[in-house]
Amino acid sequence: MMQNLMRWQERTRMVWGHYLSQPLYRLFNLVPEWEAGLAAYEVTRHPISHRLLAGRRAVHLSDLHLDSYLPRHDQVVETVGDLKPDWIFITGDLINIPEGLPHLFRFLSKLRTLAPVFLTLGNHDHYSGVPLDQFRELADRHKVTLLVNETTFLQTPSGELAIAGVDDPSLHRADLRCIPSTARHRYTLLLAHAPNILDQLGAHHDVDLILCGHSHGGQWRLRGIPTVWLPPGCNGRLDGHHRKNGRRMFVNRGLGWSMLPMRVNCRPEVAVIEWIAESVAPAVKAA
Repeated sequence: MMQNLMRWQERTRMVWGHYLSQPLYRLFNLVPEWEAGLAAYEVTRHPISHRLLAGRRAVHLSDLHLDSYLPRHDQVVETVGDLKPDWIFITGDLINIPEGLPHLFRFLSKLRTLAPVFLTLGNHDHYSGVPLDQFRELADRHKVTLLVNETTFLQTPSGELAIAGVDDPSLHRADLRCIPSTARHRYTLLLAHAPNILDQLGAHHDVDLILCGHSHGGQWRLRGIPTVWLPPGCNGRLDGHHRKNGRRMFVNRGLGWSMLPMRVNCRPEVAVIEWIAESVAPAVKAA
């Protein structure tokens, strides 16, 4: 019964996303100068205490919604280059409409010159109507790693980094069987689009850190008024660090926009994950 309900919910959201929201995205894509509050992004740094990856650094981006290439995208590339990451992780909502594909891969190709890029898909990537095989073919051609219910393993001098990427949890597409089992000297990083992945993990899933987005940090934050916009799949988690059952998750506010090309009191975000050797735990929000 629950499985059928999930399928019904997914079909309804796909209809809304594909047939109703696309005209809106196409309209604003014609007038990108109408954007407001998207150029002045914020760089946030998040120290993670772990001996295995001590001294390594990753940049985390999310929710690009990159349907046209703008000067602000070159500014992001420049900022990422200045941060000198070992890896770049992108957690979905890459585009809204198929016409965004060449602009998206122009951006990803520039990032790829800075560090290896790993990404997964979000709900708007499915709403776009672009087939998964086309995403895969373009990712292969541009030498970026697309992980859709898959895991890749990287060897480091002190151990192994497992990067698992699941399909969008808010559309009930995440197949958690791709998460590797526990192994000595392995750090497991999980890339997922929506924060409700934290509620879908079982006790047997060994994950050290989850990176996600989807929320846009609320996108419009009006003083004295509760969050106006928060999509299904956030489960109340706006941004920042969250913990549940001993697991750590970081929710990125993202770079792009949904429905209306504006952000209010909610700056776009470039997140830097820095692994350190000292046992210093950063402040976290309650789940």
